[in-house]
Amino acid sequence: MTVFAGIFDLSGQALDSSIRSAATLAFTASCQHNINEQLLDQNCLLLSYHINETLPNQLQQNEYSTSLIVGDPILRTSPGELTQETAALNSTENETSLFTLLTQAKGVFAGVKYDNKNKIFSLFTDKSGIRPVFYIQIDNLLIFSSLSSFFAHLDFLTLETEFDNFCQSIAFGFCLSNKTIYKNLYRLDSGQCLTTQGNQYKINTYWDWQSVKIKKSVSQQDIADAYQSFEQAVKLRLSQNQQAIAFLSGGLDSRVICSQVNQQVKELHTFNFSTERSQDNEFARLYAEQDELIHHEKQFATLSFPNWAQLIANTIEEKSDLFLASTNRHTVWSGDGGSVGVGSVYISQAINDALIKGNTSDAIAKYLTATRISIPVRFLKSSLHNQTKDLIAASIAKEFISNDDDPAKSIYYFLMNNDQKRHLENHFETICQHQIELCLPFFDSDFLEKIYAIPSTELLNHKFYMKWFEHFPANTKVTPWQTYPGHEKCPLAVPAGLSYQWDNPVKPINTNKTDFKVYLDARKSPVFKKYFSSSQVILAMLLHRFGLKDFSYLVKTLKQISRFK
Repeated sequence: MTVFAGIFDLSGQALDSSIRSAATLAFTASCQHNINEQLLDQNCLLLSYHINETLPNQLQQNEYSTSLIVGDPILRTSPGELTQETAALNSTENETSLFTLLTQAKGVFAGVKYDNKNKIFSLFTDKSGIRPVFYIQIDNLLIFSSLSSFFAHLDFLTLETEFDNFCQSIAFGFCLSNKTIYKNLYRLDSGQCLTTQGNQYKINTYWDWQSVKIKKSVSQQDIADAYQSFEQAVKLRLSQNQQAIAFLSGGLDSRVICSQVNQQVKELHTFNFSTERSQDNEFARLYAEQDELIHHEKQFATLSFPNWAQLIANTIEEKSDLFLASTNRHTVWSGDGGSVGVGSVYISQAINDALIKGNTSDAIAKYLTATRISIPVRFLKSSLHNQTKDLIAASIAKEFISNDDDPAKSIYYFLMNNDQKRHLENHFETICQHQIELCLPFFDSDFLEKIYAIPSTELLNHKFYMKWFEHFPANTKVTPWQTYPGHEKCPLAVPAGLSYQWDNPVKPINTNKTDFKVYLDARKSPVFKKYFSSSQVILAMLLHRFGLKDFSYLVKTLKQISRFK
């Protein structure tokens, strides 16, 4: 299965037919496809949709229980059937055995399990919380879904926004920890399992990254172990198909994945979406030629945070005659997670040093300055201004978890448990439309354990990454790759005349009507009317529209709030 939703009555009472009907209609509206509806018990409704019915069923049932998995837990130690893993989860007899199995899982997944013998219902997500699961309790009803849009479509549910959470959302692009912008609607956090207990539920953390012991230094064996772990992570995600499909940018994350996958398949199709004469485009093409990949590229005048999965889905459809009938066109390899997880992007030496000295507030201030994360306070209603004071810095501080062995791990943990956990939220929210599942070896929990154990100072600026990269095949390092500003540079000559995505040349103020249309759309949102000063925003947008002053940062915020209808 790919997405799921449902309702569990904690009191054990039978679900009212109107509630069941509303849930079915809401989930159908979210999926935009025909769905599977199952009444597991009189008080437990489970809804699901699978993007590719030719793949093994991820729903398992026996006379005692039902389990449904989205994603791939990867309990296996060698390539095998996902069906067996779902069956293994379904066969767990109690909470302890379920937690034991979840702890062993290495993949990106989420799921539900209903023990109809003992009337216990469970929701769970992977160790990094990458696969989302949302839930809310209304009276005796526990309502859950892997799609946040499901709740907005429920006609009997009224969602009320929470101001602090909304501020987090417009500052970071997401809410922190287990929060959403709505009161009482939560997302399972990393390594968590929700289990019903009588007429209530409890949240348990079956895995805590803080349990990983930090090394004092890095040995050659540590680097070799990380390489072998990544190699194994790729192999465990491989299918029996002769062809595979992957994103290929001009950077290293997708390159190291393609390097591993290409050794295991007969044909690897790679896709690049970038601007003409850019390092991203040229370096991807050069590497593809070097490694004899079947490379496809699309160039754009501008490329501003598109839905990458939809782009590749459309392109695969256009080039469908190039693929074997047996090729799984719904699964694409992606380098998501590499730059933050292994390269320590967003963590500077200054931030690292401040944390080692115990100066958390200074580290947070440096992080906010470097990332330009802020709330556009001047455009909020004046009555809300005082509530925003130090809100973002305080929100980050609450997410920091101290580590006596390595105080700088607190920001690494913050990024992995927030930025990375939310990084693919839009991908999974729109998965029913683009119908692309991602293979994500950088989020393999065994591999991440080895990376998490590396001292923070050693991870900075891709320092450890480049030592790790030396273990990859020689042909991976023959052509240049794009690097982050201030990080370890590529030792190869970079061709002249290529644009670099982190350059910030002075651009003319955008007078295009597109930005003003963003405002016209955003002002229809209930959160705009609730929190924003209409007069301040319209004045800024008129100045922006006619090229008198640049308010691009406000446009960025307006794009975000357009999501909240």
